[in-house]
Order: sequence, then C-alpha cells, then structure tokens
Amino acid sequence: MRLFGSRAAGPEAERPTPREVEALEQLVLALDAATDEDSAWRITVESTVKFHKFGYGAVWVPDGGGRMRVLHECGELRAQLAAVAEAELVARAFRSRTAVFEEDPESTTGCRRWQAAARAGMVAAVVLPVHKGTEVLAVFEYYSPAPVYADSSRQEKFAAIIRVAERARTSAVAAAELRQVANDREAVTTVVSRVGAASDSQTTIRSALDAVRTAFGWAYGSYWEIDANLNVLKFHLESGSAGDEFRRVTLAAEFAEGVGLSGRAWRARDLVFVRDLAEVTDCVRAPAAQRAGVRSGVCFPIMSGDRIVGTMDFFTTEYIDLSESRAAALRNVQQLVSQRLDVVRGTERASANARDLLDTVQRLRSASDDATTVAEQAVSRASAMTAEVAALGQASNAIGDVIKIISSIAEQTNLLALNATIEAARAGESGKGFAVVAGEVKELARETAEATQKVADQIAGIQASAETVAAGIHTTSETIGRMDAVQARMNDVLAEQAEMARALQG
Repeated sequence: MRLFGSRAAGPEAERPTPREVEALEQLVLALDAATDEDSAWRITVESTVKFHKFGYGAVWVPDGGGRMRVLHECGELRAQLAAVAEAELVARAFRSRTAVFEEDPESTTGCRRWQAAARAGMVAAVVLPVHKGTEVLAVFEYYSPAPVYADSSRQEKFAAIIRVAERARTSAVAAAELRQVANDREAVTTVVSRVGAASDSQTTIRSALDAVRTAFGWAYGSYWEIDANLNVLKFHLESGSAGDEFRRVTLAAEFAEGVGLSGRAWRARDLVFVRDLAEVTDCVRAPAAQRAGVRSGVCFPIMSGDRIVGTMDFFTTEYIDLSESRAAALRNVQQLVSQRLDVVRGTERASANARDLLDTVQRLRSASDDATTVAEQAVSRASAMTAEVAALGQASNAIGDVIKIISSIAEQTNLLALNATIEAARAGESGKGFAVVAGEVKELARETAEATQKVADQIAGIQASAETVAAGIHTTSETIGRMDAVQARMNDVLAEQAEMARALQG
C-alpha cells in the first residue's frame, strides 16, 4: 500500500498500486486476530506502522467528555512523544472529520507533537479520522521519516481505501464479538459444570475461582468473605499467580465496604470493572499490582438471598476492556456461583443439623437404656423388698405368738401370787415373809403384763406398717412396669429418629 511514497501521475494515480493492495490485504488478515473494538484499533495502527516503516503511530478515541485520549501507540518515537500531550493535528482532524497531511512543522506551530516528531527526524504527518456519519470513532496519528505525496487525487483514493479498511475493521470487530459471545457461553458452561460437581462450599469456591480464571483467560483470582464481627472483607482463597509481592499484599489485606475493587463490588452489589488498577487509589494492592504488571481487574459479589457474603475478583496482566456480552456472561456466572454456593451451604447446614440430631438421639437412647436398666434393677429390688417384708410379717406373727405365751404366763403368775397372798394371810405371823415375796411376784407379773402389752402393740404397728410397705412396693412395681413399657416405646421412636437423621446426613 504505497499510500505514502513517490508521487504518481496520470492513470496510475487513480487506482491503488499493488503495494497499496498488499498493505490493505495484510491489515485485513491481521484483523482476524481482533478480540474486540480496542484490539482492532490497536492492530490497525500497528499494522500500518510496521508496513510503512513509520516512526510513530497512535490511535485516539473519544473520552466521552468531548475530548480525545490515546488508546494505543507504537513505533520507535513512542517514548519521546508519550510525554507530549498537546496534539493540535489530532484535534483538527477530530473537529473537521477530514484527513490532515503535513510536511512542514513550521507551518503548524500549535502542534507540539508534530514539532517533536520533526526534531526526531520525521518529515511527514498523517492524521486520519474514522467516522460514522457525524460521529468520530477514532483518529489515527502517524509520523513518517519519508515524504508523503498526497495530492487531491491520492487523498480521494486514500479515503476510499480507508473506508474499505474501516469496513474490514468493523467486520472483524463483529466477528470477534460473535466469537467472544460463543467463548463466553462456553466459559459459562464450563464454570457451571465445574461448580455443579462440587459437593462442599470450600470445593465450590475453589472450583469457581479456577474455572472462571481459566475460562476467561485471566492471571489471578481471589475470593473474599465478609467477617460479620468486623464488617470487612477478608481474604479466603486464591487461584493462579500475579507475583509473590502481589500475593503477600493480598493475603494481608482487608477491605471495608466501598474500599478497593472488592469493596466497590460489595457496595454496588454488582459487577465492577477497572481497566487500569492504577486508577483505584484506595486499593492497597494497586502499587504492588503496577510493579507486578497487573493491569485490569473485575470483581463481582457473591450473594445469599439478598445478603452479600463475599466477593470474587480477577486480574489480568494486560489492559482489557469489558464488552457488554462479557459483562453479561460474568453476571450469569455470579448468579450461578451464588446459587450453587447457597445450595451447598444449605446442604452442609442440613447435614450438620442431622449430625447434631443423630448425636442427640444417640445420647437419648443411651439415657433411655440407662433408665431401662435402673427400672429393671428397681423392679428386682422391689421384689426382694416384698419378700423381705413378707418375712418380716411372718417374724412379727411368731413374736406375737411368743407374746401371747408370755402374757399367759404373766396371768398365771399373777394368779399364783394372789393365791400365795391368801395362803400367807391364813398362816398368820409365820406367813408374813412369804406374803412379801408373793407381793413382789405379783408386782413383777403386773409389770410383765404391761410390757408384754406394749410389745404386742408395737408388733401390731409393725405388722400394719409392713402391710402398707408391701402394698406400696407392689404399687411401685406396677408403676415401674408401666414405665418400662413406655421406655420401650420411646426406644422405638428414637430408633426411627436415628434412621431419619442418617438419611438426612447421607
């Protein structure tokens, strides 16, 4: 594409030369590698600089505020011109929407970039706007070490070639977007498959980090969980690598709501993308990221219902732009990961509750078994006590019989003492001593009768108490028997609960 070079004349100036066609062909082929609109601009400027051996090339795009910003620049003069911000030729092409060709830096004293390029040996400046209707999409800025012969005829021809190149670029961008949509869908499917196979929350988070990072081609990812006590995000897991320093800073960092990339996603409750991490001035990882060559970052929150429980952030080692399709895919990933993590954690809670229930049931069964053993021992002891009380009753009856004999002897002794008193009275003086003895015997008989009666009364009380105790023991035995039956039914219910708990745990 000898758009720039020796002057053509006659019919040759009206049609593209073979070299012009070759340049256009190479550009079209190079655009096959475009992944988005920004990469298409970059490929266009790099292909043009390389083919024509320009000293410098840059593509400017609108910044949204009515001004232009450099999207990409290349060439041997890149370092020298990067420090010169003022670009009058770019502004002129932007305002007029027409190409600007200059070969005399002195005639354009207001453009410091063109003057700096001329001091570095450049002899021609070519500034080409790309527009759609009245909207300027981009402006290409080139400086050449060789003259540019751009008369009106060649400018018209060049404008036609630029239109062809723009159509090629537009087609390449559209094809790239279609590829990206297909790739994003495949990435989402991969993430869903990996995350769906996880059986616990830790594995789910790990699978999500690895799958998202590799599926979208990013260098590093990390998961942050909200500490409910401190109300900050704390590091939890990582995937990939962005250098030791970046990792050390990451492990030690924590973020409040709204602070840093993760804190912004927490506050926004939505996907957050930053093309240049250097712009995130409140992020402690930004300086380490710059030194490690980490460029762009994206972060989305992990939800549980309406509550944010954590965030996942990912970083690249080159500047990227987030297309609408890629953002939509990541929001789908966020929703799917959040839902899966919620389900897995719910299952873990249910399993933990089942384990607790099983443990409780087992302890209840153990206590029930102990109660059954105690009841059996109580029944056995009650039976033994009943036998002992029966034996006590029999002994009381035997004592009663002995008391009756003693009472009979006391009565006979009292009768004999009475007879002895009568006989002593008949004997007169000689029987006085015998009468005294007979009186004492009579008194002893009386005391014996009284003592015997007391013993008889106590025996009667013991027998009555023994009967009451025997009746109580019998009633207690019956009650314990009924309790044993209830305990047996409780054991059956506990066995059913244990089976249910095992089923929940499984």
